This record gives sequence, C-alpha cells and structure tokens, in this order.
Amino acid sequence: MQCIVVNERRLLPPFLEALLPPTLVAALARAVPDGLFPEEIRLRCERVASVTVGGKNILLPLVMSKTDMQAQLAKFCNGSLYAHAETLANGYLVLPNGVRVGVVGHATVVGGRLTGIAAISTFSIRVPHAAPPLVGEEPCRVFDELGGTRGVLLFAPPGVGKTTVLRGVAVHLAGGAAPRRVAMVDTRCELAAFIGGRELLIDVLSGYPRGHGIAIATRSLSAEVIVCDEIGDLGEAQEIVAAHTGGVPLIATAHARSVRELLSRPAMRLLHEARVFGAYVGLSRAEGQFCYTYDVVDWEGADAFF
Repeated sequence: MQCIVVNERRLLPPFLEALLPPTLVAALARAVPDGLFPEEIRLRCERVASVTVGGKNILLPLVMSKTDMQAQLAKFCNGSLYAHAETLANGYLVLPNGVRVGVVGHATVVGGRLTGIAAISTFSIRVPHAAPPLVGEEPCRVFDELGGTRGVLLFAPPGVGKTTVLRGVAVHLAGGAAPRRVAMVDTRCELAAFIGGRELLIDVLSGYPRGHGIAIATRSLSAEVIVCDEIGDLGEAQEIVAAHTGGVPLIATAHARSVRELLSRPAMRLLHEARVFGAYVGLSRAEGQFCYTYDVVDWEGADAFF
C-alpha cells in the first residue's frame, strides 16, 4: 500500500496508514498543509477526530462509534489484547517505528490497582519523525561549552517537540568527525525511531526503566554520554543520582514551562542539588522553528534559581 504523500513527503509510516480508517487517511491528506507533518492524531468515541500540526489542532470530519473504537483497538493490538495488557493498563500501546498510542476509557480497578481499560474513549497517536539536520545542534553546543563534564536538561510543555530535538542531539553527538559513544535509554520504545546511519555510535537500551537503564549504560557500556526522555519520577531520580557518581553526563528531557517550575518538583530538586545538570535549556517553537533559552548554572557563585 502506498503512503499518502505531500510534496513528496510521507505523512504516515506505511504500517500505520494500513491500520487507520481510510476515511481518516484521506482527511489527513486534505487537512495537513504542504511541507508539514502530523504530530499527533486523536480518535474520539462519538466526538470529532483531530490532528496536531505545527502545534495547532485541526478538526477532522470523522466521528468513531463505540464499535469502531473496539475494532481499532483490535487492529492496534494485532488481535491480541492479552499481549498488550501490561502497557494498556498503563494507558498506552507501543507500535513499530516508535509510534506510541495513548489509550483511555473506562478504567477497571481491582484492589486499588488499574488492571485494564474498557469502553475506549480516546486514542492519542503520536507520530514520530526524523529530526531535521540542524535540530539538536544548539543543545550540543551548550554541552560542549560545559566541557562534557555535566549534563543538559531540555524542558518544555508537552507537544513542543522535545523528543525530536533529543533525537537530533543523539545523532550529532554519535556522528561527525569526533563521535562519542552514546547510550540511548529508550524506555517507551519511541526515542530511537528514525535514528538511521550505520556510522553512528549509538547503543539503544529499549524498554528499560530509565533509572535502571542509566545504571547499566554507566556500568556495562562505558558510555561517554547518556540520553533519555521524560524524566521526573522521584524514584528514578534517586537512581540517576547514583549513576551520576559514575561520571557519565546525562542529556534528558522533562515537562515544564520554566526553570522555577521544573525545580519546584522534588525529583528535579534532588537532581539539581546533586549537580547532575550544568545547564537547563528551555524549548519553544514559533512558525515551525525551534527556539532555545539557556540557564547555565554557576556552581561557584550564588544559586539564582531559588
């Protein structure tokens, strides 16, 4: 099956296009402006579908019934709900090529623990794309200015493109004239999508819990740089601090709108006090271009963040 193409660019991976309703694929071809790509597609039960493009939400002329939603779930799971029971209970499905589908509906709770989801109300399909050539250069420049001795934390609200930028960072660090050994902790099996190039010195730990993966990358892989997405849990922060004593810098992402908001959280405060990061880089996007703001920590002077 051929992909829908806009200006000779594929809108969706072929396998995903084959899984989605043909009416949705046709609607995307009409709705997505030339030169842009869908970032997130939302299918809703008895409500209108939508696509996010360039940070903007566009309505699509498609309303899924309860029967449609159940049939779509079966397609996503390749007919085996049991094989995906654990991730479904955590609210998502992992598909090939780094595609992640958020799944919500009526929760089934046993003994205070969520055990399953029935009556699906929404699918949130995140569509990954390769990082454009220059994306990731600026965070790498900041990292180099730190001497490669401390990490860099990229932060932004959801949906800005942190994962895309982090892919670009990994490619820049692992390639070029002086490549570094990069360990990529890909907890949700989406960060490594579209990381091509046989010459890249990237080792992928797919599906590992973040803290555990970082510890393995430090002890067993002799990584020179570790990259991972969406840190923020206090337990994993404690594991990151323990791994930090191994001397391997971490480049990671987190959800926040400002440094103060970021460091108001116990997990991030713990990482800050352990001096895991030497710079905090805020990410935003305007007219399709990534913009950066920098807060480099002066550990010898006064702490300006509190």
